[in-house]
Amino acid sequence: MLPNLNLPEFITTLPSNSREVRFRPFLVKEEKILLMALEGGDSKEIENSVIKILCNCIDMTDDEVAELPSFDIEYLFLQLRAKSVDNIVKLKLSHEDKEKCNHSTEYELDLNDINVLTDPDHNSRIMLTENAGVVMSYPSMKNNKGLEEASKDSAVDSMFEMIANNIEMVFDQDNVYEDASQSDKVEFIGNLNKTQFEKILNFYKTVPAVSHDINFTCEMCGETESINIRGLSGFFL
Repeated sequence: MLPNLNLPEFITTLPSNSREVRFRPFLVKEEKILLMALEGGDSKEIENSVIKILCNCIDMTDDEVAELPSFDIEYLFLQLRAKSVDNIVKLKLSHEDKEKCNHSTEYELDLNDINVLTDPDHNSRIMLTENAGVVMSYPSMKNNKGLEEASKDSAVDSMFEMIANNIEMVFDQDNVYEDASQSDKVEFIGNLNKTQFEKILNFYKTVPAVSHDINFTCEMCGETESINIRGLSGFFL
């Protein structure tokens, strides 16, 4: 039997809760999983391959990885990719107005410069009235995807279920309610007025995200343009 080669080990910190986690670089067989997903171009397939690789390489259980917020997943994978392949990703950037100039400019992005950015308006503690509110937990990548799809399909019941699942507690000036049933939480959401419900939706709209601003100058026309890339797919265009 051939020997197994020792792999280096690295430590990073989860943006959501500052927990330190250990990880090893991914192997050739795991890189193959990613490359095949990227070639297919299907976002769901890419997402599944990322989670599978993380489960293999990070010192966390599969269940723990599955429950991580989307921005933790994205940040961890970029850290993993930087240590496994190269911290430099070569992108091809295009103008927003391609009719004006259709040239793609090559750009080298350093993954070590990427951070998780938090909207200044974001808060997991949401005051719904002067004396009452909720504390929200971050949706996992799976739940966040479900929320987006439910919103597109106007599946109100499904959306209520998922939002209720992310309510850690409800509180008022006298009590904290941490053990409410799912059905009670769904009913609670249904009894909110429009302004109160929009405050909860704003929690999802402003969830921290892997995001980076790029300024580049077109090699063809010389015009300077700024773009923002968010989420994993943007870093592997």
